[in-house]
Amino acid sequence: MKSVQRKILVPVLAMAFSGAIVLSTSFDTPALAATSSAPGWLGSLGSVGEPSDDTSYAAVAQRINAVLAQQGIPGAQVVYADNGTERAFNYGVSSVATGDSVDSDTVFEAASLTKVVASYVVLQLVDEGVLDLDRPLSDYFDYPRIAADPAAGRITGRMVLTHTSGLPNWATGPSSPEFETTPVGTIFEPGTQWSYSGEGFYYLQKTVESLTGKPFQQLVRERVFDRFGMTGSDLVTNPAFGAVTSVGHTADGTPKPVRNFPRANIAYTLRTTALDYNRFLRGALLDGDGLTPATRDMMFTATGSADHGGSDKESIEHIKWGLGIGLQSNELGDAIWHWGDNGPYKAFFIAYPETGRSVVIMTNSEDGLNAVDGIVHEFFGPSTIYATRWIKEAE
Repeated sequence: MKSVQRKILVPVLAMAFSGAIVLSTSFDTPALAATSSAPGWLGSLGSVGEPSDDTSYAAVAQRINAVLAQQGIPGAQVVYADNGTERAFNYGVSSVATGDSVDSDTVFEAASLTKVVASYVVLQLVDEGVLDLDRPLSDYFDYPRIAADPAAGRITGRMVLTHTSGLPNWATGPSSPEFETTPVGTIFEPGTQWSYSGEGFYYLQKTVESLTGKPFQQLVRERVFDRFGMTGSDLVTNPAFGAVTSVGHTADGTPKPVRNFPRANIAYTLRTTALDYNRFLRGALLDGDGLTPATRDMMFTATGSADHGGSDKESIEHIKWGLGIGLQSNELGDAIWHWGDNGPYKAFFIAYPETGRSVVIMTNSEDGLNAVDGIVHEFFGPSTIYATRWIKEAE
């Protein structure tokens, strides 16, 4: 176990509409009761707004604390929710240098969880007739960075959202000064295979900004943050979050400088809290608020294999890709999920649309994803988490 400064996890039940802290113990969800005997299970769950002592909740906090401490993670936020319950767990410190405690307002880099938010905005524009997913993006926008590659002119929005665009993850560092002028080209014929691509999402971003006449951070503010009350979120560096921004840490616990994101990039620049992201996950994705039912269903429909060429064929068999989101099938049913990796920040969410159960995890450590299996098992009981197995060979 790595030696880093940390503080004990404090369990709270955060009310999305008021910020009040309460505990509750009522148990009225048959789908959860059916698995309550699983080792490490939460035990009793409650409906938001019914205060009482909850010893099982404190026990869960202790077990999550142990999972995170075992991996040497300085700080984290975890939010579990189902239909009527939201439980937030805040752990450790936002920086080992300051010792400031993580609370529900602490802001983390969400990394590639940004892509899911952006995909939701793009699909709204599809519903509104602004963008056709199957029309080449080059019909809408002349992107100088792909000018030398005729194949890149055949990339569609659907290919971007399903990571079949043929563009690499990054042609150069996306935060570098030369990024906007560095040429990028396809590494295979668009639409023929799966390969994770941040470049594809940035091409889509530039296209959408051209079509709407608005910077993407404004679109996200209007269509996501304001809609779902995400007051602790932004796509660019927000000075108002300075005092509550967590610091990323290397695997040995060394704090890293906080990065400045003056330029939005829908592949990775979202800063948010686990509670905010949970509001988006439940409102936009699980409830489908802001999308037509057909488009929301299309988002969760597998478009083909997400075969990244790894050796774990079993995990590849159980992982597919929808429109901007990962899909997993296991013993518990069909789930939507995504992971985020910004180096010293790691993030993850998984949700089961059929039962309405979800968990969001934000960490400020390079080792953050190592804690995902233990946390997911705590809330969902024993199951095969193919997503984390798949991730290990995707990076």
